[in-house]
Amino acid sequence: MLLGVVLLTLPGGQARAQSTIGLAAVVNDQPISVVDLIDRLNLVATTSNIQLTEDRRREMIPQILHQLIDETLQMQEAKRRGFTVSDADMERAVASVEQNSGMPPGGLERYLQANRIPLESLQDQLRPQIAWQKILGSMRRDIEISESEIDDVLERIKRNQDKPRSNVQEIFLPIDNPQEENKVLDDARKIIGALRNGASFEGLARQFSANASAANGGNLGWMSSGEMDSTLENAVSNMQPGQISMPIRTVRGFYILKLLDRAQGDTNADRDVKLDLYQLFIPIAQNATEDEIRTKVGILQNARSTAQSCEAMANIAVDLGSDLSGRTKGISPQELSGTVANAVSQLKEGQTSNVIRVDGGALVVMLCGKTVQSTLPDRETIRSRLSMDRLEIAARRKLRELRREAFIDIRI
Repeated sequence: MLLGVVLLTLPGGQARAQSTIGLAAVVNDQPISVVDLIDRLNLVATTSNIQLTEDRRREMIPQILHQLIDETLQMQEAKRRGFTVSDADMERAVASVEQNSGMPPGGLERYLQANRIPLESLQDQLRPQIAWQKILGSMRRDIEISESEIDDVLERIKRNQDKPRSNVQEIFLPIDNPQEENKVLDDARKIIGALRNGASFEGLARQFSANASAANGGNLGWMSSGEMDSTLENAVSNMQPGQISMPIRTVRGFYILKLLDRAQGDTNADRDVKLDLYQLFIPIAQNATEDEIRTKVGILQNARSTAQSCEAMANIAVDLGSDLSGRTKGISPQELSGTVANAVSQLKEGQTSNVIRVDGGALVVMLCGKTVQSTLPDRETIRSRLSMDRLEIAARRKLRELRREAFIDIRI
């Protein structure tokens, strides 16, 4: 009966006017109203670009209710531990959502108003997220990552530098109880169905993903080979940019991945090289005689043998009146033409290349300086990532415990 009422009262703006509908669930004597359920469903649909057909509503209601139950348990645990959510906490959370969504300050509230979504609906969702993060923060101090674990990750990344890197988004649905595997798989398939019908991956990740990346719309960023679970890595390797995976089963649950982009591997990808170069250029006319060409090439060869610094090379350019000569700082070898890149690849600081013939003239290039920085993640970044992985496991374990000990009465 109530499910039918919910389906009839979903259009935006009508939910709070119908506040006498009743209860969707009771969690440890704390009610979750059907109005709460309707408001959250509208919020999820709007922020995830989901068209709420009757079938889609029916599919989403159990997922949304499950999420509201978990949030109620999280708030109850936060209260038990003495954690509260202040107005300042809420302002920071809203600002973070705006930043991650590319909105200006105040843009989120205007967006909700334009879509007839009460601001309270968003605050009701953010509040348990903030409280739960405070609980996890208190648990984090018990997590220790050894130096050898960090060494293993760094070595694995180095070993795989020549393999492609992938820019990936994820939605993770945990399996907390083996008996729920089919239900979680069904939820994953429904999410994929919504994505293929135009729903926002970022929006659904924020709403349903159980990993920390949910706060960033499921964005993992650029991942090198060896940084992901091998099952996920194998799946990504067979995907094309823009493609969304089918549900991927791991020991922890089901993943839905989206490959945003892929970059080719490079054996030197662990280093970011920037060059400081001086180019001395002399124009040579297309109809120049052999003697004229030899004369101009000779000028460059003389400069190559006499100039001991980039400043000396610049003085020669002034004397020659060479307007196309000059210094370039902070350029990557990959940005150079193949001929010039090869010519400077073996140079040491203060050395000058052989004469290079190019369209319209000839040139020599002196290496003024070179900086090499590691592109590998630093040890603290790896430590934080490993800590977050363990913290997510501990968080799911704690939530399973709260569910197991709670009295939960679902009314619809």
